[in-house]
Amino acid sequence: MAIFRTSDSSVKTAAIISSAVFMGLAILYFIPVSIPGKIAFPLASIALTSLWLCPWQISAALLFSALGDLAGSAGSFMLQMGSFAIAHIFLILFFIKRYGEKVERDRKLTEKAKGFAIIVFLMSATIAGFAFSEIVVKAPAGIIRTGAGIYTVLICTMLILALLQRSSLYALGALLFVFSDFILAWNMFTSPIENAGLLIMIPYYLGQWLIYIRSASFRVGPEMRLMRF
Repeated sequence: MAIFRTSDSSVKTAAIISSAVFMGLAILYFIPVSIPGKIAFPLASIALTSLWLCPWQISAALLFSALGDLAGSAGSFMLQMGSFAIAHIFLILFFIKRYGEKVERDRKLTEKAKGFAIIVFLMSATIAGFAFSEIVVKAPAGIIRTGAGIYTVLICTMLILALLQRSSLYALGALLFVFSDFILAWNMFTSPIENAGLLIMIPYYLGQWLIYIRSASFRVGPEMRLMRF
């Protein structure tokens, strides 16, 4: 349930307008104009409108993501990582609640469903193993390496739960979020990546928007419900 109530007739209009504002602010980020904190503008905008459109856990996740953007732009990596870790905790809480209320209640445990769940866990375990062996161990020893390890567990848990939602938009949003963070971490701790900024921010903004728009309280059309088992 959203923190504030809005009429059902205005939800779709608000979602479209907020998405347009978000996209405009995201484009602004890539324009070489010096505006302090502009990296956080897109997430801050949908964090605000999510108070009327999305469950409160999504609002909290978007807010802490925006704070993480601000911390990163200020050069505070630990605060950035901590803010995003909290964002992932709220996403985990949301996905657990949604799974219990909607997915598990409607799901029939067919062999296909069981197979898909096994694939999800194996894929996420592989991603986590790769992150620990190729990225986390190369982070500076101490609190940064410990934090990176905890963050890896959180983001992979979020990914598992997002993939189990039977929603192509949640799945794609989470995968883009994970891809963005892995590029960022690889660029910081393993080796520089050409055009890292674009590879980090484009998937990040798109992934966040997909999670936001899917969780907004209006019915998603059948053409957007691609993941079913």
